[in-house]
Amino acid sequence: MIETKNSTHLDDASPTQLRQAWQHCALVTRRAAGNFYYAFIFLPKERRRGIQALYAFLRAGDDAADSEQGNKAELLNRVKERLDLCYEGYFSDSLTLGLALAIKKFKFPRKHFDDMFLGLKSDLNVNRYETFSELHQYCYRVASTVGLLCLSIFDADTPKARIYAENLGIGMQLTNILRDLQEDFGRNRIYLPAEDLRRFGLNDSNFFSDNNRNQLGELITWEVERAESYYEKASNDFPCELRGRLIAASIMGRIYQTILQRVKTAKDHHNRIELSRREKLAIGYRVITESNS
Repeated sequence: MIETKNSTHLDDASPTQLRQAWQHCALVTRRAAGNFYYAFIFLPKERRRGIQALYAFLRAGDDAADSEQGNKAELLNRVKERLDLCYEGYFSDSLTLGLALAIKKFKFPRKHFDDMFLGLKSDLNVNRYETFSELHQYCYRVASTVGLLCLSIFDADTPKARIYAENLGIGMQLTNILRDLQEDFGRNRIYLPAEDLRRFGLNDSNFFSDNNRNQLGELITWEVERAESYYEKASNDFPCELRGRLIAASIMGRIYQTILQRVKTAKDHHNRIELSRREKLAIGYRVITESNS
């Protein structure tokens, strides 16, 4: 049993605390969600609140794993303890109140959170992957699990939708990795499999060398095609009968596919590719229009 002495039961939350919880989660999402925010805004209020609470908590986990201050493992354990608190129906602050409410309403399977924490913990001591099989497992844990949790919010947790969410998550995480190559390299992280680097005559020391621009370009083309294959798998398994419920997922996927295409055509892979607010909103409206046609 977890320690609840300094916490409050969900049933005892005041109207003010409830309001502050939703406001806090919405603020975190607006400030940090970037691409996801422009998918969330199209959701009905209750589902939007649920996904904002989920995102705010996931952000806390990411921040702990990436922290430059303190013991990362200890920080991550504290985040996990907050999750335990929420599953017991208690809260200690606005973040945990928001998540506890979302857990109560949407019945998130705990297994997806546990798998996600395995992925976050691996970032504490793993900065290279030898094979794509290893990278695939990491991508599933940190990205596909998020999609699987979102299915509960979307009321779309079916076997076919789970396959869709898993593949979409892999494609999106591979896109993240390709988009953030330079930034991750600066932090001594290379997520692309070592077996792939060797295929194109690259290694840890010459990865971003000016003398190897052609090899790097060929490697990125190879990895882009792999990411595209996961978007294609997701598309093939898209549950058309749930199209209306999966609008937000479709928007997220389309935004990330657009980023991937920019990576594919970029001449300089040292700069991080981002879409403008206008571009992301346009994608959202386009997906909604297509869904209604």
